[in-house]
Amino acid sequence: MKKFLPFAFAAICLAACLDKFDTQPNSKLQAQLPPDAKMSDAGTLLASGRVVNISDGDTLTVLGTDKQRYKIRLQGIDAPEKSQPHGQKCKEALMMQTANLPVEVEAYKLDKYRRVVARITAEGKDVALEQLRNGCAWHYTAYAKEQSDADQKAYASAEKQTRKARKGLWKDKQPTAPWDFRRQK
Repeated sequence: MKKFLPFAFAAICLAACLDKFDTQPNSKLQAQLPPDAKMSDAGTLLASGRVVNISDGDTLTVLGTDKQRYKIRLQGIDAPEKSQPHGQKCKEALMMQTANLPVEVEAYKLDKYRRVVARITAEGKDVALEQLRNGCAWHYTAYAKEQSDADQKAYASAEKQTRKARKGLWKDKQPTAPWDFRRQK
């Protein structure tokens, strides 16, 4: 029996991993992307389009190849709300790096507002990572487990460096995190 336990544990762990990285597309997510979206090896959906609207510092609208609009929430960050200090500047920072540009979308899931949560790349740059470097977002650690290890480390490092440099929203003594701001409302 003792020899069997390590094998049983390994089998359970393997089954959990397979479930987590199931490569079957999420049909609800796929319905929120252009029909030509492709499945990646990592089980995410890949699409492309052009940014046509910026809602705030972490949400934008992409015009897909099918000429439909898709609301995208940047994975891994949380930016100030528009009514918060730095909210408008952070929206403008996102606009400067993405407006009317072609982008690559790597979609992970839908959030509770039915927005696609995705990693966006514009001109070869990770848009969310740039928002962190500009002092326009927090690394959203509550959802960090959804990121790759490399992205988790890069995002955490970018926020740490930007805080240290007192750049963007980090110029304030104690900026209010967006999740705390939303809770207060």
